[in-house]
Formats: sequence, structure tokens, C-alpha cells
Amino acid sequence: MAAWANTALVGRLPELECLEEQCRQAAAGRGGTVLVAGEAGIGKTRLVTELVAWASAAGAQPLVGRCIDLVGAEVPYLPVAEALRPLLAREDLRELLGSAGELRWLLPGTVLGEEPTRQRGGAPRSRLGLLEELLALLDTVAAAEPVLLVLEDLHWADRSTLDLVALLAHNLGGRRVLLLGTYRADELPADHRLRRLVTGLLRAGVAERLELGPLGREELEALLQSRAPPRLTPAVTEAIVTRSEGNPFFAEELLAAAGQGGVDLPHVLGDVLLQRIAQLDRTTQDMLRVVAAAGRDVPYPLLRAVADVPEGDLRQALRSAVDHGVLVADQAAGTFRFRHALLAEAIYGTLLPGEREELHARLAAELAHSPHQVAAELAQHWAAAGRAPEALVASVAAGREAEAVFGLAEAAQHLERALELWDLIPGAAELVGLDLTALLAWTAEVVDQTGAGPRAVELMRRAIALVDDPVRAALLHESLGRFLVPSGSYEAALAAFRTAVDLVPAEPVTPERAHVLAALGNALMLGWRHAESREVCEQALQLARQVGARRSEFRALAVLGVDLAYLGRTEEGLGCLWEALHLAEDSGAPQDLGRAYIFLTDVLTMLGRPRESVQVAATGIALARKHGSEHGSDMPLVVNLMEALFDLGEWQEADRVGTAAIRAGGAQWPNQRLVGRAALDIGRGDFDRARADLQVALATVHDDKRDLPAFDLTRVELALWERQWDDAERAVGDGLRRLPAQEAAFLRVRLCAQGLRAQAELAALARARRDSDALTDRLQRARQLLTAAREAATEAAPVAPTAAAWRAVAQAEHDRAQAHPNPRSWEEAAAAWEALQRPPIVAYCRWRQAEALVTVDASAADAALPARAAHAVAQRLGARPLQEEIERLAQRARLDLEPPSQPTDQDSGLGELLGLTPREAEVLGLVARGYTNRQIAAALVISVKTASVHVSHILGKLDAQNRVEAAAIAHRLAPATPAAPSELPGDTIPSSKASPE
Repeated sequence: MAAWANTALVGRLPELECLEEQCRQAAAGRGGTVLVAGEAGIGKTRLVTELVAWASAAGAQPLVGRCIDLVGAEVPYLPVAEALRPLLAREDLRELLGSAGELRWLLPGTVLGEEPTRQRGGAPRSRLGLLEELLALLDTVAAAEPVLLVLEDLHWADRSTLDLVALLAHNLGGRRVLLLGTYRADELPADHRLRRLVTGLLRAGVAERLELGPLGREELEALLQSRAPPRLTPAVTEAIVTRSEGNPFFAEELLAAAGQGGVDLPHVLGDVLLQRIAQLDRTTQDMLRVVAAAGRDVPYPLLRAVADVPEGDLRQALRSAVDHGVLVADQAAGTFRFRHALLAEAIYGTLLPGEREELHARLAAELAHSPHQVAAELAQHWAAAGRAPEALVASVAAGREAEAVFGLAEAAQHLERALELWDLIPGAAELVGLDLTALLAWTAEVVDQTGAGPRAVELMRRAIALVDDPVRAALLHESLGRFLVPSGSYEAALAAFRTAVDLVPAEPVTPERAHVLAALGNALMLGWRHAESREVCEQALQLARQVGARRSEFRALAVLGVDLAYLGRTEEGLGCLWEALHLAEDSGAPQDLGRAYIFLTDVLTMLGRPRESVQVAATGIALARKHGSEHGSDMPLVVNLMEALFDLGEWQEADRVGTAAIRAGGAQWPNQRLVGRAALDIGRGDFDRARADLQVALATVHDDKRDLPAFDLTRVELALWERQWDDAERAVGDGLRRLPAQEAAFLRVRLCAQGLRAQAELAALARARRDSDALTDRLQRARQLLTAAREAATEAAPVAPTAAAWRAVAQAEHDRAQAHPNPRSWEEAAAAWEALQRPPIVAYCRWRQAEALVTVDASAADAALPARAAHAVAQRLGARPLQEEIERLAQRARLDLEPPSQPTDQDSGLGELLGLTPREAEVLGLVARGYTNRQIAAALVISVKTASVHVSHILGKLDAQNRVEAAAIAHRLAPATPAAPSELPGDTIPSSKASPE
């Protein structure tokens, strides 16, 4: 079954390399047989097609034949005849074919102008004679070029072809021929002749089997992206990956159906799957419909109770289904399941109306009497049976069971089903013990935790419309606000929180009042209104402790911790956050735990402690994963981890975390994930994907007060690395106008530093164009940005240690804008970022330091040191744009980016021979390579004075008059490695100015 024929091969490279090696062995005269096995659609033909193309390019002769599933009598040797047909056009083989008795029979009407009729009774007279003639033909072809003989779909092969395969396999050992056969192993009954043939060949050691398993998740996603429209949604990708179970053909058909808006099993795929069922008897087919309706691993007792057949017939049907690869038996569990889930879908689709409902009702009734009944299964079967009251009760019970074990996605499905059934049942509230408002609110809470924020908002608004009690309405408004925040609707969320506070009276003091006040404080904090939030949270905290409302106490304390940290009261803020985390751990509420870890990691990263943030985030994510909220309500924790990893230079792990977050989809905090991945893509040079992610994030980020600055910073960074200086300047201006007040001063100084980088480049362009007016304007803007950066850094100094480091960058960029690059400024900036454990920014500063050294005519060795350090970091990170900039600088200035040579055994031997110390031997080796004292000092990380002392000692010990004589002695005893151009004595960086030396 051909699939994906026109796309690049994905996920089969190890198998392809294995087959290519087999071809090379055959070309060397060590022929053999390889049998490729796999289910229908797994990619056997695609792999063979790739191998045939490779073999042709390598100079081999591929011969390909295919078996066909014919209706009626078999045609002997059909695939062999097809494979040999291309040889008939070769003049050098016509004489051989004309004299071949049995082989002429195999190809009637094709040799020497014979009539196309079989004249020998329908079969060769001798299979051995046919084998000998076939081997002689293959030997003749292989004398000039190795042969790849491919026979596809051997599960449909006639008996004669299989016999010939067996004979060939036993006779290819010393020939330049590789026989490659493909077949579907899962469709072969135990007594199939091909199964016996494969077993025999493997036991005899004359063949190898290559099993093609399902594609891995990443491989299948790559395959889907290569065939899908741009930006295939995560939800569709997840559905296809799950349903196809790694089968490429199944995935292709599901993708085609998704592109047409379909959700049902595609007809083509359904027909392919049902072909396997059509060969089974009626009893087995009926039994398979029961298994398909059961929808899980089905215990034998359940089948025996529901299937309307005698037990003996049931067992025979099960054995037939297992032998034909339709069902898989789990002996230990005593259950049966379909080999592939789509088989169950295809068979379930054959159930007729009425038949389906009756079957589900029988399954539900049987399960209801089981001591191990599961509400989720009961709900599914009662609903499919059309029994609404029973389905409603079971669905609510299933929702409770799933939520209790943190199966939030499953709980949401059950509760949504309950909502669908509600209006069909009079007295529904009495049946399940809660009213519609409570069910709507409960469903909204669960749905929100799975990441479906807009649906949670819709459900909560329906609930609010049903209530008259103001306090209950207040609590529902508070929930509505919580659901609106992560969807990017900040102003609407803030309005909901204010409404909630207004609906709960201040007197008497109640837990509800503390609850809504804490929620309002949280909303204000998210809008950077930390001073106002602090006042509200302190009030909420007092009320919560007064009435013993522990969860409200937690929320008020956690938000207060963030406020205090951002207001410069760092230790107080961290103390509140750690205390809040302990409260959350005591309560065990998953939402509280997630919020505590989110706030704590955010503050730690802001305080310049990314390593600690990573450790805390890892602990929190492990708990979120356990609770099923990792990619739902706790998504900001994942984004915080990604940000800290990015800052630390652990980009590979950041990429893994970000990819998983985006793959998970969900409507909560959508811009956070996209902006985080865009920052990583910019660093790595994938500007197109970064731009696309930022464009998508723009749809929700405009009303997200907390995350808008991160979007602006990332947008500026993209423009800078794309050398779009005007765009960068505009983006900096937009970002500075949108930043909130002093609480975000640490972000303002960073934006100013980015703006100064753009101004430095624009000023250089103005100079190059001799545009004095433009240059004056640029320098004035640079001075304004530097002033703003200094003011912001002063404001942020009590809050964020990063502020001082960004101020250092701003000062160095301003020097660059003034055309007075200062290596010392960049060195100080690099040192500041090194203290904060930020390798990516350190590497940027080291690059600029090397560039400044080049500009001021420092030696090549001096400039090479920071360039080399930056280049090593850029290579490790995969920071392609930065790496390319450093390499361009090195090429322009003749800087050596390779680490300096280490002392060799040759140097040690030279020292022993001449009576030098190990260090003196090192120095002599560098002298022999033409190093100056300054270059020796740089290479050995010693002072220039110390290097001079070592050289003086060496001259004295060698009784040499000067360095040249000492080098000559070293050369005579041990020829030195030629020096790089930048390592020659007195070498300095080329400059338009006169060299001071």
C-alpha cells in the first residue's frame, strides 16, 4: 500500500541504512535475502521506493515485481515475471533468454517474437530448471552491475512464487544479488504458507527479517507537517497522532478527512480496514461488533454474557480473530482488544440503527451488575443506548471519579455529556443532587484547568444568568474573572472581579468577602498595579485570618509576596511566597499549589536567580503533571521554566519544554508559549517561525497587561537580529509607551538598551551616508535613551539585579553610537551578566568587546580572547546569528577562534632535553611559533611581565643571544607547528590607522 510517495522519507533512516548496507554487501559478492514485515500502510513500499532510487544512483540494477490480490485462480510467478520484464529490452540478454527453456515459459510472447500463448500446460516442467536459468540470468546481469530483486506483498503471492523465493534464498550466498521481499505479518494466519516459509528461512540462516514498527510521535508530527497546510492546529495533530497509532497511511487519510472538516473514519481507510474482516465467518464478525461496542480491553466473561452465541462458537470466533491479526489476547489480564483502534472504529460503523442501541444497553446492564463497575463505562453505554436518565446519573458520577484521580480531561468530557442530557430529563436536579447552576460552575472549573478557557467563560456566564442570590453571583463573577485573565481579556476580567467585590457586603465579615478581595488583588497585580494590589491583599489577608478562610489567606499572601518583591521589599516578598507555598502544600488543592509555584518562579527569575527558579519550577511541574494541569491552568509555570532555561543558556531543554507546551494546545495563556518559543527561535536564527509565532500571539497579547512587555521585548529582538533597525526603533517606542509605571522599571532599562543598539546602527548608517542632520538626530535620541536607562536602572536597583547589568549594556551601546567603542565598557557588562549566570548575553557582550578591541587597534591575540569565548558559547547554544557575526569579525580582523594550543609531549621532551622547567618548555614552544610576550601571556593566562621573565630565563639557560636563536635551537630539536597568521610576532589587527608598534 503506497503512502507518502511524494514526500521526503521520515522516520525510516535506520532501516534504510540497514538495507543500503545489505546492498553494499551484495555488490561485494555476499548476496542474501531480507524480508521486510509490517502492517498495511506502515511504509514498506515507501521504504522500498527509497532504496530502489538509492540503488539505481549507486549503479545497481533494480528489478521490482508486485504480488496482486486476484479474485479467482492464482497466476504462477506473476511478480517474478513483472520484475524480469525490464531485462527483455537488453540486446545482451536476448540470446540467453532465447535459449532458456523454462524462463521462456515465464515470459511468453516476449522473446524472439513468439506468440503470446502458453504452450506448456500452464507451468514450468521443472522448478529446479527454472531456478537454474533464473540464477544464470541474474549472474549475467550481476557481472556488470549488482542486482536488487524486489518482490512486494508476498502475503498475496502464489505457492509457486513462494517456492521460488525459498530456492533463491538458499542460493544467493556467493552472488551479487540481494532479494528483498515485503509482506504483512499481522494478517497471516498461523497456518499460512508464507509464515512457514519465513520461519524456515530464518531458522536456516539464509534470510534476515526487518520489522517496521509504528512511527514515533515526533516522526509522525514531522510527516503531518510536511503534508498539512501551514500551522496545522495542535488539536488536529493530536487527534491524528492518537488515532493513527503511528501508521503513516492511516495518518494521511485522517489528515485528508480533517482538511475537509470531517471527523468520521474516511471511507477509503474504512474500506481498507474492513477488507481484513470480510474474510472471517459471520459468527466472528458478529462477535467483533460486540468487542467494538465495548470500546476497551474486553474481559472474556463480559463477552460471554453479551455475545448471543454458544460458548464453544465464541471461543472459536475469538481464536479466528486472533489468528487473523484482528484481535490481540492478553493472557494475564484475560482480555481481548483490537490490534489497531481504527479497526474498532471501522467495525463499529457497520452496526445498524437499533442494533447499536440494543447492544449498548446489554453491555450497560451487564456492567451495572458487576462488583467492579466503572461509572465512565456505564455513562458511555447508557448514553449510546439512548437511556438519558441512567446516562446522566452515571456521567455525574464519572466526573467525580475522574476528578478525584486528577483525570481532568476525562472529567470534563463526562460533565459536558451531563449538560447535554440535562434538558432531556424532568427532575434532573433531584436525580443527581445538584442544580444546573452548580453543574455549570463545576464543569467550568474543570474545563478551565484543562486549558479550554473560552469554554469555561461561556459556561460560567450561563451559570451567572441563572442566579439571583448576590453572594452566590459574586463567587461566580470571581470565577469568571479567573477564566478571563489567561485568555487575554484583562479589562473584562478586572470588571468581573470588581463586580464580585461590589456584590458582597463589607459587613458582617464573611469568608466570601475575603475571597473576592484576594481575587481582586491578584488581578491588580497582573496589571502591574502592585501598590494598589498590596493594599487590597493586606485587607483580604486580615479578613481571611479573622474568619479562618485558609484558601483566601493563601491567595492574598501569595499575591502580596509578588507585590512586595516588585516594590523592592525583596526578602519580605520571598518570605510571603514561601509561606504561601507551605499553606498550599497543607491544603493539597492543586490550583493553589500551581499558583504558588508560578508566583515564586516568576519572582526568582525577576530577581536574577534563574537556577533557583528552574529547580522550583521542576518541582511544581511534577506536581502539575500529577494533577493533570501542566498544560492547562498551570501553563505559566511551564513558561517560567522555559524563560529561566533560556536565560541560563540551556536552550535544548528550553526547546523541549516549549515544544511540548505548544503541542499541548489549549486556549489558556496562548501568547506566553508563542512568545517564549519566538525568543528561542530568534536566538537560533529561525526568524520566519519567530515572526509567525509573534503574529499569532498578537491576537491575544494586546489585552494581556502582564505579558505585553515580553511580547514587545521579543519583537524588538527579532528586528535587531534581522537588521531592521527602523522597525526596532519603532518597536522600542511602542514598548516604552505601553510599559506600566515604576514597577516595570527593570523592563524599561532593557528596552532602552535595545533601543540604543538600534541607534548605534542607525548612527553608523548616517555617518556612512555623510548625513549630518540624521546623525545629529540619532545621537540626540541615543542620549535620551541613555538618560532613560540610567533613571530606570536607579528605580529598579532595589528590585532586580539585572537592571544594573542592562544599564552597563546601555552605556556600552551608547559609546558605540558615539563612534567611541569602549572595550572596557563591554568587559564590565559581560562581567555583570556572568555574575547573573546569563551565558547568552555574556556571549553578546564578549562579541562587542572583541569588536571594540579591533576598532581601537588592539592586538589580534587580545581581541581573539573575548571573540573565542563568545564563539564557544554561541556554538554550544546553537546561536547561529551570533556565531555568524563573530566569524565575520574574525575573518575581517584575522582573529583565531580556535583555542590556543595546549602543551604537548613534544614540549615536555624538549624541556627535559634542555634542562627547562615545564612552564619554560611551554614558553619556548610558543617562542618557536613566533609568539610575542603579550601573546604568550594571553595564551598561558599570565602577565606580560611574567612572560618576559620566562623568556629571559630561557635565553640564559640556552646561552642564546636573542629570541630568534632560542627559536632556532627549538626548531632543530623539535620542529614547531606552523603559526596561524594571527600568531606571528608583532602581529596586530589590520587598521586604517598607523600601528603604534
